[in-house]
Amino acid sequence: MILRKKWLNSLTIAILFTLISFAIYRLNPELLYLWELKSYDTMVKMRGSRAVSGQVVIVAIDEKSLQKEGKWPWSRTLVATLLDKISEAGSAVIGFDILFPEKDNYILFDTLKNHIETKDISTLNKESLIKWLREVGNSDEIFANSIGNSGRVVMSYSVYSTESQAKEVASKLDEKQSMVLEYSQYSIVQRTDDPKNPAPLRHIYGHGMSISELVNEANSMGYVSFVAEIDGTVRWVPMVLQYGQYLYPPLNIQMLKEAVQLPLSVLITPYGVDNVRLGDLTIPTNEVGDYLVNYYGPGQTFTHYSATDVLSGKIGAAELKGKIVLIGATAAGAHDLHVTPFGPLCPGAEINATIIENILSNDHIVRPDWFALLDIGMIFGSGLLLGLVSLYLGPLMTMVFLLVGVVGYLILNYYVFTRMGMWVNTIYPVFTQIFVYTGMTLWKIVYEEKQKRFIQKAFSKYLSPVMVEELAKNPELLQSGGKEQVMTVSFSDMVGFTSVSESMSYPELSKHMNEYFTEMTAIILEEHGTVTQYAGDLVMAIYGAPIPTDDHAHHGVMAAVKMRRRLDELNVIWGKRGLPELGVRTGINSDYMFFGNLGSEQVYYYSVLGDSVNTAARLESANKQYGTNIMISENTLLKLQEGVFRTRLLDIVQVKGKTTAVKIYDVYGETNIEVNPEELKYYSLYSEGFEDYLSRNFSTAKKAFEEALIIKPDDVAAKRMLERVTGMDSAKLPSDWDGTFVMTSK
Repeated sequence: MILRKKWLNSLTIAILFTLISFAIYRLNPELLYLWELKSYDTMVKMRGSRAVSGQVVIVAIDEKSLQKEGKWPWSRTLVATLLDKISEAGSAVIGFDILFPEKDNYILFDTLKNHIETKDISTLNKESLIKWLREVGNSDEIFANSIGNSGRVVMSYSVYSTESQAKEVASKLDEKQSMVLEYSQYSIVQRTDDPKNPAPLRHIYGHGMSISELVNEANSMGYVSFVAEIDGTVRWVPMVLQYGQYLYPPLNIQMLKEAVQLPLSVLITPYGVDNVRLGDLTIPTNEVGDYLVNYYGPGQTFTHYSATDVLSGKIGAAELKGKIVLIGATAAGAHDLHVTPFGPLCPGAEINATIIENILSNDHIVRPDWFALLDIGMIFGSGLLLGLVSLYLGPLMTMVFLLVGVVGYLILNYYVFTRMGMWVNTIYPVFTQIFVYTGMTLWKIVYEEKQKRFIQKAFSKYLSPVMVEELAKNPELLQSGGKEQVMTVSFSDMVGFTSVSESMSYPELSKHMNEYFTEMTAIILEEHGTVTQYAGDLVMAIYGAPIPTDDHAHHGVMAAVKMRRRLDELNVIWGKRGLPELGVRTGINSDYMFFGNLGSEQVYYYSVLGDSVNTAARLESANKQYGTNIMISENTLLKLQEGVFRTRLLDIVQVKGKTTAVKIYDVYGETNIEVNPEELKYYSLYSEGFEDYLSRNFSTAKKAFEEALIIKPDDVAAKRMLERVTGMDSAKLPSDWDGTFVMTSK
């Protein structure tokens, strides 16, 4: 039963869809994860480019340098000259974001060819040629000497993160490379994880290094490795990689270590990397040791000096003294360009410069692992809150609340990102709100459509289309259990049913009654009534429920008047067809009644209960004793619009089974329909007689009733009153006599 399932509401649906949203969060589908990454990029770009300190600069192997000095790779003697220039300028530390994995001899022929083509061949002699070849052939040694003389160089190396990849392309380390690698590890390592069940860390399975002659002269080495996401964008950079039993830092941290001469330490717990520290500076990472890069802008945000300008002396101590210098390739064909939140074509040196700047400025974006608890709290909190709101607000206001919630969360999220340096999940809380709202909306569409069809099927036979539509819009009016409210109930009984039924065959009687009930029901529905019962020849109807109205008494009485008028018209039609005439008597009462489903779980039966209902039934029956057609209670009269119906006070009676008396009234028409003057005089005389009766002027009352009977000799009400007042003596009546007549029969 649809209306019985109180537990099935928008809140329970919200809980269901929140749980589904949480399950999706745990599964972390690629599409939503990608959206989350893009939300991070969006916030980075909305924040815009930011100024840098100028402590980190890049000496770039750019297009200008390639045009001036020749295509890459350059002779090691030229690179040595570049390094000498930077060292002489007084830079603090120099990091090569470039690998030199092979000896320089392979470019000897190209260099010789270029020299011959640019020199007058006649100037070459054996001695000068041999001298020049010796210089070129010794370029690696020259470069190595420059590295050693500088005393501030950090070399880079590449890493391979899978065994299969390492087997295919990784180079085998010689003794010198291994030695430099060994003293390039984290100087202080604390581990509390179980060696048998070590913390989850990223591993190195192979290396790609510069030749040992160069590496051996460097102060230290650091790897260059970025963690590109599924969209190819670099947002994370590993700060800790494990090779064998040892832990290693990247190039950027090694350069900082050389610049500030502070120890590097890392703490590993059973859950992963707890912290990475450079002296007192903390470098926040996630549990696997990845650092979230806090970008300052697109490529060229940091100062780039063209390598050829350094070689020519255009750039010197004024620009490089005391600076942390990264030497890297930035030319379009250098194959060291990456995608960042600001877009593509960002050199790897620029990313390393960004990390160095982040650490120096203590300018981090934090995304610790405990943020997962915040994500879960936001998912459940936003979903349940939306469900609770939907219980008290309509669909439109719930949508407004949703929009306010989503926009408010996005604003708060952006504030937390820009002002507090925290990346909180954007997509999942917003997704949950939209997902839950969509789920509730779809449920309402399906459920309410089903409920609407149920209501239309269950009530269309005895409610007007307007009321059925209203119930479909507000099904809560039909919630099981019922409620007590003021309404109007009427009982309409067919007059002469017994004689009619005896004079007709069952098929004829059935057809005749069906036509009668159809006509009477149509009028009840027209007056917004609800047919609650057909019992033999009786129709029971209520007004003011299930849809509450203030004018239920008016509709109940108007329906009775129209039924009487329509029956007069039908009797003319039936008479022409040889069918017996029918009459109708109606009793109406208005008061508190209990309305609800009085049926069962299998069959709906909406009706009313209460003493007020019984009063209406007694009034219908009392019509026989007064010869009237429509009898209403005083409660109903007081609720009628003034000047609409013609009524008279019939009597004050105490019906059988009741202990209190009620005033009963006869409704004999509408004020806008003319009545025969003689008939109006009759009603006036009856009213005068009844007032005299209540005033104990019985002789005057008797005279009025007698005059009334002259006009309507067969009037039952006047006859009853005439019989009652005849012989009454006011002197013999008790002092509390109020004219009440006790009825001994129904």
